[in-house]
Amino acid sequence: MAEKTLPPEVQQLLIQYQTLREHYSRIETELRIVEAELSEIDNIMDTLKNMAEDTELYKAVGHILVKKSKAEVTKELEERKELLVIKRDKYKKQLEFLTKQISDLENKLREVLAKYGITTPR
Repeated sequence: MAEKTLPPEVQQLLIQYQTLREHYSRIETELRIVEAELSEIDNIMDTLKNMAEDTELYKAVGHILVKKSKAEVTKELEERKELLVIKRDKYKKQLEFLTKQISDLENKLREVLAKYGITTPR
């Protein structure tokens, strides 16, 4: 039995589709990592709120612990949180954009496949 091959136009669209899906997946993974770190920072900041200002805190830097004041730790956490919020928002916008691109490409693929008499479920 002869094996049917997809027309080059369809193959190219499928490659674009697969590339977009992979990119979406990478961004989604990055977003989850950022959201997990934001959650961790919020938990640490909640814990710090209940501590006295003169509490001795230590930060791991490589293989050593460095003594830091509560104010220094809080400032570092707030700065890191600001950066992560910006990253999170950027990733969310990218995902929205990619979702639209993927949807548009799916519709285009259906049209091209229909042109060749190939039907697909929605």
